Order: sequence, then C-alpha cells, then structure tokens
Amino acid sequence: MPVALRPNPGDVPDSPYAAALRRPEPRGRFSPELEAEFLRIDLTRDRVLIRTISTCAVALATGHLIEQIASAEATVLVLAEMAFIIATSLALAWLAWSAAFERRYRPWASVLVPARGAVAAAHVAQAAAHGQIVLLMVVPVMLISMYFFLGLRLRAAVVSAALAAVSFAVAAVLYGLAPPIALRSDLYVLAMLIGGAIAARQLESRARSGFLESHLIAELAQRDALTGTKNRRVFNEHLARIWQRALADRRSLAILLIDVDHFKAYNDLYGHLAGDEALRSVARTVQAFVQRPLDVLARYGGEEFAAILYDVPSDEAREVAERMRQAVMDLNIEHRGSRTAEMVTISIGVAAIEPAAGRECSGALQLADQALYEAKVRGRNTVELMDEGEYRLLVTGVFSKDLAPVRRRGESAAAYASGAGRAR
Repeated sequence: MPVALRPNPGDVPDSPYAAALRRPEPRGRFSPELEAEFLRIDLTRDRVLIRTISTCAVALATGHLIEQIASAEATVLVLAEMAFIIATSLALAWLAWSAAFERRYRPWASVLVPARGAVAAAHVAQAAAHGQIVLLMVVPVMLISMYFFLGLRLRAAVVSAALAAVSFAVAAVLYGLAPPIALRSDLYVLAMLIGGAIAARQLESRARSGFLESHLIAELAQRDALTGTKNRRVFNEHLARIWQRALADRRSLAILLIDVDHFKAYNDLYGHLAGDEALRSVARTVQAFVQRPLDVLARYGGEEFAAILYDVPSDEAREVAERMRQAVMDLNIEHRGSRTAEMVTISIGVAAIEPAAGRECSGALQLADQALYEAKVRGRNTVELMDEGEYRLLVTGVFSKDLAPVRRRGESAAAYASGAGRAR
C-alpha cells in the first residue's frame, strides 16, 4: 500500500497552518482565527447528520409522549418531562434547519443538549423503576449522540454526557430502581462516558490534524516551489478580484514589479544552487513588507516578483518599495558579476493608481512593467513610480504591443506614453 505523503510545514514558513503544525501539540486548540475556521468547517460538515438526529429525536419523543398519554398512567411530572424534551428537541431541529445554523447552533446546543439530556436520563430512570426496563437502552444512545452526532465541541459534549450520567444515577436512587439493575446501569453509563470521551478526543485530534494538513496542501498548490511565495496564477486571480473590490470601494492599488539585477550573471558566476538560495533570501526579505490580508507577493517569472498593495497612496507605495530595495542590499549577498553594485540588488517598478470604470487591471500591470523598465534604464538598483499622470494617458489602460516601440534610454515615462503608447 502506498504511503501518503504529508506536507512539510517548513515549505511555507509564513502559513498559519504550517505554524500550527510545527507546534509540539499541533492537535490542540489553534489561534482564535484558525479555531473559528476549524469549528465552522467541522460544524458545516456535520450539518446533515445533525439535522437527521435532531429530527429523529423530535419524532421519537413525540411518539413516546403519545404512548404515555394512551396508557392513561402518565403523571403530571412525566408529561412535563416529555413536553420539555420535545420542546428542546424542536428547538435543536429548528436551529439545524435554519439559515443561522453556523452562527447560532453551537451556542444554543451547548445549553439545550445538556438540559435535555439530564431530563431525559432522569425520565428513563423513572420509567425503568416502574417496569419499563427496555428504555434503559436509550441512555447509551443518548450519550453517544452527544459525543458524535450533535456537533458539540468536545468539552461541551463531555459536560453534557457527565450531567446526563449523574442525573440518571441520582434519579435511579430517588425513584427506587432495583439496586442490581441500577448498579449495572450506572457502571455501563460510566464506561460509555469515559470510552466516548476518549474516542471523541481521538477523532477530534485527527480532524484537527487533517484540517491543518489539507489547508497546507491547498496553500502549497498556490505557492512557488522554490521561493514559497504565491505563484503567478494566484497573483493574476487575486489582481482581478482586488481590482473589482478597489473599484467598488474607491480605493487605490499599488502594483510592484521587482527584478533581481543581473541575475543571469549571478547564476553564471556562482552556480544555480547559489542562485536559488539568493532568490529565496530576496523573497523572504520582500515578503516582510507584504503582510496585510489583502496584499500579495508572487514569483512572477524567473528572477522577477510581483506585489499588490491595497489602499496605499503613491508616496507610501514608493516608500515601501525603497525600503524593500534597501533591505535586499542589507542582505549583503556578494555579486561580483553585477555591473550595478558589489552585492545583489533589485529594481522596482511601481504603478500606483485608483481603478476606474472602463480600465482594466492588465493596464495597471503594464504600467508597472513600464516603470520597471524605467528603473532599469536609469541604472538599476532603483525605484521608479508611475501613477495617475501616466495612467490617464492610456485610453484603455493597456499599451499596444504592436505600436509601442522600445523606449529610448533617458526618455521619460510621460514622453514614452504620449508618443509611443497606443490604446488597443
């Protein structure tokens, strides 16, 4: 049988799922954000089961109530117990079928399930004391449902099951259940309580590990294998989405194209293994400046990276780019093959624009590409910004590949855009 490969948390150092897997106890509680995500997914997965069990509980309790009424022997207390069990079962079923299931089910179930369980356990003990021994089989089923079928968190399930077990034991004494039957039932309930807790703990641990590993695998599929940054497909998809969001929110976007200067010369001089390590170091350094939830950094191709910064004005975008450039220089990675500096450096083209109707994100990306070209012709190891002034010169926001000649060294971006840029 083939052995399933497990994801390596070290491959994605900035992933919250990888960070959780690296902990000594990865199956314990997560950070608040991950814990909320895990609980939501876990609850959603069990929704059909919760609906089924809750609906069946209403039907069974209603049938038992009808049976009690038909027997003409039910006391007011018994009828009150059954009415409470049916009411709580109906409430759970309504929550399971409601649109507010994810938000409201667990908080209410943590109260309703233990209350219903305690009353139902006492009712079973009373019925068994009056000769309905067959109802004793309801108690273990009830305990199992609390652990595995009703979507309770482990701690809430243990509390609910323990409360039901205590209620059963106390009611057995109060209602005079025969001592041999009561003792055997109490021991059986205790065994179910402990065994169920152990089994539920193991299943939750596996569910937590599976949650982390599956999400880490999904993240790895979105990452560049060498640098750990996002890949180009994810960048393009994110750019299209964030463009629409910025358009709706009237927010600005900054797109940064980052190129490692004279990288071919670095590979030729130091070898590809050293080149790979240099790219990883640059990626880690640049990633430190792209940390907000709506920002993204991706390897765009070869030695080129691309970043999106959401709701950042042009002056701040330039400042971030300058700090990136300086941070890479501060790595002091020797580069004797560079014609720019004695260490590895980067050039950055920045497009800072506010999306507008009739424009496309591809135009903004093209603007960043032209800014990067400007940074290179200025001698590299520099930052070049193009903003709304250059962007407005384009009719569609996309330079024509057929009509745009290569910009001459020293020609300004505005002159290039007005003289050579053409709309499609």
